[in-house]
Amino acid sequence: MTPVLPLILAAVGWPGGDPHLPDPNPGHLRVALVSIKSRWTDLPDPAEADAALRANVARHAYFVHQAAAAGAEFVGFPELSVNGYRFSADTFWLRPDGPALRPLRDAAARRRVYVAVGLAERDPAGRRWNTHAVIGPDGRLVGKHHKLTLTSETGFAEAGSVHTVVPVKGLMVGIATCADGTDRHNLEALARDGARLIYAPHASNGGRSRDGWYRWRANWAGPDGWIAGLRVHAALHNHAGLYNLDFDPPDRSPANPTWDGGAWFIGPDGKTLAQTPASTAPDDSTEAILTHNVPIPAR
Repeated sequence: MTPVLPLILAAVGWPGGDPHLPDPNPGHLRVALVSIKSRWTDLPDPAEADAALRANVARHAYFVHQAAAAGAEFVGFPELSVNGYRFSADTFWLRPDGPALRPLRDAAARRRVYVAVGLAERDPAGRRWNTHAVIGPDGRLVGKHHKLTLTSETGFAEAGSVHTVVPVKGLMVGIATCADGTDRHNLEALARDGARLIYAPHASNGGRSRDGWYRWRANWAGPDGWIAGLRVHAALHNHAGLYNLDFDPPDRSPANPTWDGGAWFIGPDGKTLAQTPASTAPDDSTEAILTHNVPIPAR
């Protein structure tokens, strides 16, 4: 269990996703949860919006390489991480297989890792969604989840209707995006569909501190909590309000310290397996990478 990954870039790609190479982490999936600071892309000036989007994508790719160099096999980012969580008439709508996300697909393929990112999606039929997409170690889309329980995206995006479970290195991963996790029935549906890890990307600024966010999700943890009742693992995390200066920030401005931060792994007995330090200070909501080695149940 490693709270923060060392800032070391390897010279070669991580082989975890290559079936022709020995598995360096047999029987487990090493998950990295990235609390990232994203810029808002719903800007009226198209040039400024495009620049913000490119900056976000580059920041994602940076963290993919950081996490993979330290052994991560699955690198997860928060809800709507590519766009920055804000909806408006100027929302920058994307496609997971479109050109804007090519650098992330290339990073996943180069490092042979799974990458999960949040985006405002417009599909080929013109329908709009709050989407969380999983890219495989070959750079191709493995699956995507459309958020079921809408909040700020109401009126801009449609509500999904499918409880999404995605295979990741033999581990069935169910996705519950932010408010999806407020309804225990959604988690129960994922477990019934075979999920052994519930992955929960968030965009929450309710308490503007890690303590506030942990309290908001407290019913997931503990011996009588939802996760213990389902006998699964859970991995949940949120945006960061500030750049972490140790992570080579592109902008050292302390703007937008409004997110709760935090990342949390919970075991099937409800115990905390790894967690970013709790704090009541909004200024502690900085970028971080939290990792844990999640066991893959024998078939």
